[in-house]
Amino acid sequence: MQMDRLSLVLRGVAEPIEENVMTMNELRELLSSGRKLTTYVGYEPSGPIHLGAVSTIIKLAEMIEAGIDAIALMADVHAVLNRKGPEDVIRRLCETYYKEVFHIIGSPQIKIVIGSDYQLSQDYVMDLLYISTKVTSRRSWRAMSIIARESRNPYVSQMIYPLMQALDILYLGVDIAIGGTDQRKIHALAREIFSKNLDLKVRRYVPVAIHTEISPGLLEGEKMSKSKPQTHIAVHDPPDMIKEKIKAAFCPPGRNQYDEEGNLINPVLSIYRDIILRGNRKAELKLSRKAGGGTVEVSSYKELERLYMDGMIHPADLKEFASDFLIEFLEPIRDKFESDPDLIKPLYELQKWQREEGIFGDQEWKIVLSSMRPYLGDKLTE
Repeated sequence: MQMDRLSLVLRGVAEPIEENVMTMNELRELLSSGRKLTTYVGYEPSGPIHLGAVSTIIKLAEMIEAGIDAIALMADVHAVLNRKGPEDVIRRLCETYYKEVFHIIGSPQIKIVIGSDYQLSQDYVMDLLYISTKVTSRRSWRAMSIIARESRNPYVSQMIYPLMQALDILYLGVDIAIGGTDQRKIHALAREIFSKNLDLKVRRYVPVAIHTEISPGLLEGEKMSKSKPQTHIAVHDPPDMIKEKIKAAFCPPGRNQYDEEGNLINPVLSIYRDIILRGNRKAELKLSRKAGGGTVEVSSYKELERLYMDGMIHPADLKEFASDFLIEFLEPIRDKFESDPDLIKPLYELQKWQREEGIFGDQEWKIVLSSMRPYLGDKLTE
């Protein structure tokens, strides 16, 4: 039974697993402790929810299945620090669009917490200022996101960002922090800070952290970006748009599917790895083959990847099945927003603000409007 629970907790964790669990021994101790555990993932609500986030939403549902309470932190203060939109619009986005998607794709049991509900309290602010006296600017810079570190002139707020992420763990009472592999440095910083004897107003302890795979962007060499809709599939994208984006997605044939650092570069394969074949949830998957005829049956992602790299599956066949699966998988979300457009309206308001701030180019804005048209129709303005 314990092994079954551990396997569920480790489902979707990036390989090598021993490097992406901090630490495996501590995780085993937690699971055998007999006490009720809590986990969380933090999200910056600065745009649409795309497939890269869907993987972690599924992870939260898996943790609930393992008997662990799950929190989705809507980090609205972080979004403001990153200059992604007005406070009021971001909050409404958390309470509508984000909440609905998490409960539909993940589980109604996922607890939605909005950061500003506690991050602006006197105790939190004083603890944040206190730990800022214990971390050098260089150490905080190393924990920042790769995008912020690549900036020529990063803002002070971007150095505060990782300190807040560390402190969030304690204020939410989280035993297991979940993030993508890009969050490892932040979790390492949190474990380093909280292993020290600090005079905090909140209870101090060292959390366990696990890290999931990062999904590559749809275009070659691109990361998934909320401000570049060509690089991702948003959960509310209409069926025709899903088909178009998958059709245009980078999907090279052959054996070279990983970069020098061991990261998967094929975004279509990542959809199978992170969603379709997640933890063998489907006992069997049948792919029709236009080239060569017949069908190919697979029961795991590793098997699918091997067959694809051996040329047994054509990129067009891989794409067609993925498109059909995603259209069906995301249908409940589209149905919800079609029946209640007010739930998606705050996302449009935020993206319209971002357009006015120059975050979206003309091409990107046309895609945004097309994705919103089935829900808001005449309410859209160019």
